[in-house]
Amino acid sequence: MNQSLTFEQPLHERVRLLLRLEALGARFGDALASGGPFDHHEALAALVDIYALVTRVDIKRELMAEIERQTANLNRLANLPGVDAERFDETMAAQKRLHDALEAQAGALDHRVRGSEFFSSLRQRMALPGGVFDFDLPIYHYWLEHPESTRRELLLEWFEPLNTVAEATTQVLHFMRQSGSTEAVTAEGGYFQRTLDNTHAWQLIRVSVNTELGVYPEISGGRQRFTVRFLMPGDFRERPVPAKHDVPFQLCCCAL
Repeated sequence: MNQSLTFEQPLHERVRLLLRLEALGARFGDALASGGPFDHHEALAALVDIYALVTRVDIKRELMAEIERQTANLNRLANLPGVDAERFDETMAAQKRLHDALEAQAGALDHRVRGSEFFSSLRQRMALPGGVFDFDLPIYHYWLEHPESTRRELLLEWFEPLNTVAEATTQVLHFMRQSGSTEAVTAEGGYFQRTLDNTHAWQLIRVSVNTELGVYPEISGGRQRFTVRFLMPGDFRERPVPAKHDVPFQLCCCAL
């Protein structure tokens, strides 16, 4: 392995929620595209997790609030020297379009799956380890033997109410990540700490490290300060040990 891996630490509960949704959406998309029965099982498992998140939290309201907050902060940049007016207008139009689409989306996000006895049975059984064997849910075993196109059609139908949420999540996180400036820093003795300027609403810490160094970071902290501690995983059979040497890495603190 000769590449840089990026690790992210949310500094706000809303950001934590959006990162979870982004990761689950990526899992769903990858598994759906792969197309095999076991792949579509993984897609369904991701979909169950997504619906568990969006029914626990009013995700539409959270996204609209974040878009409104980002828009207000972006508006303050409109007249600064060097701002690309055309790109700025495109960004603001994209923000407004998604905000309006979320606001116009009527009803609960899970209305498609709420009335499905098949989905409800799967959701209940997936809460148990190995709970969807053919002797537990013969209808699921029967469904998995259907053609890929049939399974894909149903999965996409169940995901359809989440399309706007997924697009808005991607856009919000994109602008958030783009708001930070990346700098090269060093964790002396494997440890790095920084106090954050409290005049900014910090939301996300991003740490990128070369995999050839054989270390990974543990990031902790809040919106006032954070720490990065590097550990060596070894062969993954024993407990990781703290790195005692200097570790160079790329740091990006994001606030928008």
